[in-house]
Amino acid sequence: MLERLTGTLLVAAGEPVAEAESGLLRYCLMAGRRVLRRGEVEAGRLSSLGGYDLRASFFDRSAYFGRVASQTANDRLAGVVARRFVDGELLFNEPYRLRLAIHPTGEHDFQLRLVAASELACVRLEDMLPLETRPVSAAALEETAIAALVARVTPAPALVLFARDRRFLAFVAEAGEVRQRSVEMLFQAGDMAAAQDAANRAEAMLAGSGDPALGPPLKLYLGALRPLAGAGAAQRDFVSRELEKKLAALVQGGDALAEPELFGLNFVARRWNLLETEQVGRAWAWKAALPVTALMAGGALLLAGLGLAAAYENGRVARQVDTQLAAVAASRAELVQRIPAEQEVARIKELTELLQQREQQVRIDHLLSWLTRQIPPGASVAALHLFPPGETPPEVSRPRNENGAGQDVLSRLFAREPAPASGAPVSVARPVARPGEYELTLELILPGSYEHSEAQAAQVIGQLAARAHFKQSVLTYDAPLNRALLRSQLSVQAEDFRQP
Repeated sequence: MLERLTGTLLVAAGEPVAEAESGLLRYCLMAGRRVLRRGEVEAGRLSSLGGYDLRASFFDRSAYFGRVASQTANDRLAGVVARRFVDGELLFNEPYRLRLAIHPTGEHDFQLRLVAASELACVRLEDMLPLETRPVSAAALEETAIAALVARVTPAPALVLFARDRRFLAFVAEAGEVRQRSVEMLFQAGDMAAAQDAANRAEAMLAGSGDPALGPPLKLYLGALRPLAGAGAAQRDFVSRELEKKLAALVQGGDALAEPELFGLNFVARRWNLLETEQVGRAWAWKAALPVTALMAGGALLLAGLGLAAAYENGRVARQVDTQLAAVAASRAELVQRIPAEQEVARIKELTELLQQREQQVRIDHLLSWLTRQIPPGASVAALHLFPPGETPPEVSRPRNENGAGQDVLSRLFAREPAPASGAPVSVARPVARPGEYELTLELILPGSYEHSEAQAAQVIGQLAARAHFKQSVLTYDAPLNRALLRSQLSVQAEDFRQP
């Protein structure tokens, strides 16, 4: 299952017509650089092989690799220029597929590097591949796959000599591209003598091409020509042998030198892919579907895990709440048992009210003790009345002075205007009565002259004002008796007389 989802299936189709006669395709299943499985299989069974991504290489006798000068870097215009060149050279007498790359060579000059293959060969390859059931991401010519493999170890030009079955290929691979391709068909597969002669002819052709960039190139014997690599006539240099060692190290568990057209498919550039654009897009969509599906599945698993965790946490919280509710219910039941009966509550309320009334009552003994200390020597109390606010005070006669009028002592003390001649008392504003407040009416007899009586009245009022609030105070002098009557209305607070 893991191979099906992560592996890459590489297929070497060879020449589609010739391979169709034998009915077998060579394949290799890889995971990264490691070979998982390789062998031969019928074209109709490719769908049953492992691997998520499929890539294929094929051989086309009429394939073309070339380079054309151009003055445009626009992809569409460059495609027009390239097709005009191919059509003008009469390279194909049938439809073909063209791929190109644009390389700048000057300020306004560009070089178009072309790869073309017949439409018939491409269609025959597509008929072999399971395009409808598997993501097929690349289909490339054998030469392109081999050049991509060589480019993994060196960007320098290298002469590649390759044979497979009856076909012999000789070309220069440079930076993953093919130059100076030569194709011959051998009379018999595996004829090393004929292959050696073909290799000699290819080297002679390259030496006489006059292109200094081609010589002396590195020389690589690949595919069925591997036995020629050690022959004395090969005249191979040390660098070429080291290059072959690096190529062999690119694959673990497989021989990259013997099957370069197969293992090179892992490194083919996207621009040399000969599949139609729709098929490439479908392959990329299938590739994207796997991680998206995995991501969605992972998200679903994550959400499921979070849901389970939330359910477990909710259950734990519910159990904790139930425990707390049970504890609260037990505490409530215990508290309910402690609540006294209604009769006891009524008695407690009555006792509380009595205590409040007691707190609001004036201690008469403390009040009288305090008043006694405030009266000056020689003065005497003529009347004393204590009553709650709002009750009518007892009527007390108002003595007159020799002029028939009483004197408002409070007005004299606080520099107020004197009372009217009628002797009407002056009232001082008071706020609404508070709990524990009582009204006090006090009458004092002050013997002596008027001046002496007035001084004593001022002294008494000043001392009483420390704990009492005066509402009015009237001093009336009786000349025949040589004495004065000080009648005062005060308010006192019970809390001020809790202590003597």
